[in-house]
Amino acid sequence: MPPEKKEPVVAALESVHSALKPLSPEDRQRVLASVSALLDTPTVQGTPQRSSSLSPPKMLSTRPVGLTEIIKDKNARTNPELITLFAYYREKYENLPKFSREDIEQYFEKAHEPPPANYGRDFLVAIRNGWIHEDGPNSYITSKGIEIVEAGFGGEKSKDNLRRKPQRRAGKPKGRR
Repeated sequence: MPPEKKEPVVAALESVHSALKPLSPEDRQRVLASVSALLDTPTVQGTPQRSSSLSPPKMLSTRPVGLTEIIKDKNARTNPELITLFAYYREKYENLPKFSREDIEQYFEKAHEPPPANYGRDFLVAIRNGWIHEDGPNSYITSKGIEIVEAGFGGEKSKDNLRRKPQRRAGKPKGRR
């Protein structure tokens, strides 16, 4: 069909396809998510939805998100919560959805958090809570894990949640105020 007779939607689709074709799948997802946000047309499982607001599109921040920032923002308090949050961070901010136990363990140091005394136990708690699916180096955060992180760990209660010990401040004797 000659270019002047093409439907605008078909022409746009061809342009987008040719622009995205040379990119990696991860880069394609990033570009599509950015364009969707810029046009204020959120998508659910690839299906565009109409925006109910008439507000201008929100600009995406190009500033990176730090681990300590997201720990505070998402209210992660226990080691299993931190493990799940680190898996979330890898997927959402580093575009690394698959991981091994060892990959996640390194994030405690990156986040300047004390490492768990029993990391294996805490990792298993995250698995038992349904937040992580373990499959060796192909482990991933589950949908439930993503939901609980995005909810700020608000409603999840688990007998296995294992609270971290509060840090003692240097120079203050234990038990005194």
